[in-house]
Amino acid sequence: MAKKQRKYIYISNLDYNGTVFQTQVLDWLHLFKKNNLEFDLIQTFHIKDIKRPKFIRQQLAGLRNSTRCYTGYLFLLPSKGILYFVNAFVIFCKIFKYIFQYKEILLFSRAIIGKEIGFLRRISPAEIIFFFDARAAAAEENKYSAIKKHDFSLKKYLIIANIYYLVYKTLLAADKVFVVSKVLQKYFQDTYNIADKKFVYYPCLSDAGKFYFNPDIRRELRNKLQISDQITVFVYSGGIESDWHMTESMLTFFRHLLQYRKDILLLFLTKDKISLKKSLSEFPEIETYILFFSVSNEEVYKYLNAADYGLLFRENTIMNNVASPTKFAEYMLCGLPVLISEGVGDYSDYVINNNLGILIKEDGLKNPAKFDYINFPAKSFNRINIAEIGRKNFSKDSLISKIIFELES
Repeated sequence: MAKKQRKYIYISNLDYNGTVFQTQVLDWLHLFKKNNLEFDLIQTFHIKDIKRPKFIRQQLAGLRNSTRCYTGYLFLLPSKGILYFVNAFVIFCKIFKYIFQYKEILLFSRAIIGKEIGFLRRISPAEIIFFFDARAAAAEENKYSAIKKHDFSLKKYLIIANIYYLVYKTLLAADKVFVVSKVLQKYFQDTYNIADKKFVYYPCLSDAGKFYFNPDIRRELRNKLQISDQITVFVYSGGIESDWHMTESMLTFFRHLLQYRKDILLLFLTKDKISLKKSLSEFPEIETYILFFSVSNEEVYKYLNAADYGLLFRENTIMNNVASPTKFAEYMLCGLPVLISEGVGDYSDYVINNNLGILIKEDGLKNPAKFDYINFPAKSFNRINIAEIGRKNFSKDSLISKIIFELES
């Protein structure tokens, strides 16, 4: 029996947590399938998770209920010393059933498994093709977290150094590197001297079928929330617990704005309600101007329609300079002008160059007295035009043909 040409497998190391996993993994896999490119999804867990059976069961139940792409899971050890041989053997066993059926097996993964891929290629009868789904600068994230926690220990230093090495090996092993921003590509090239031809632009886009602008939906939800047309609503959609979320800066910004305007509201869409309440306790004078909800990803677009500006504040660090926040695409698709801080991936410059919002400079965030609150916001924006720019440039459909071509070539 003749072998088939190529088997596509996506190896995920991202916890199944609903929204992020759905938008960054499942939505793409389902879109690939819609375009006749079918992936098997294999979920990975850290070996320590074996002590968390309830967590494992919840993860697998969520995957089984969310997609037909899911085909199994495996546990991986830290890629230290010779342990990568064990990891490679575990992956080999998982894909063994395809080894003699296909000439090529394409592994597409955001996991840092370059050393494992090298060994797999030596033991597999089928050709192993590896595409690295690079979503961030992993070593920079660990450095940022260490600084935030004042952890300058030798142990942390060695962990970060090892991550640099593993990322380097993964970039070298990859046949293609899918990057979420041009800044991330430049970072990889400058830091690891990786050839330009390896990179494929693959930003965190969103679904135009889920996110779009509709004046009727805007009117309906504002009526339901009892928000008059005279009120300007600022919205932040996403998590607030991680180190890079600037919740305090957003609340400080809004508190100073309230000194000059009372016709405003700040709306949070987040599942981290306990953390938000804790942060709000430090700003009791503005609580009456704050609304917050935890809604499903399918409902978020209604609230973005009801708002007038989207907030996207990040510290101007390497970790954020290379990022591609999905919320930016969601804001654009819903026609929301964005208040964005400096150095957020490719998007801060994009906002200014295309008149899609207002740049909040770093000194304006750190020292609100330097920001012109009296005349803010002075610009007006056409939401229909912004939504159209979003549909053409920030929907998954806008890039799917190019991504399919790269995956098949």
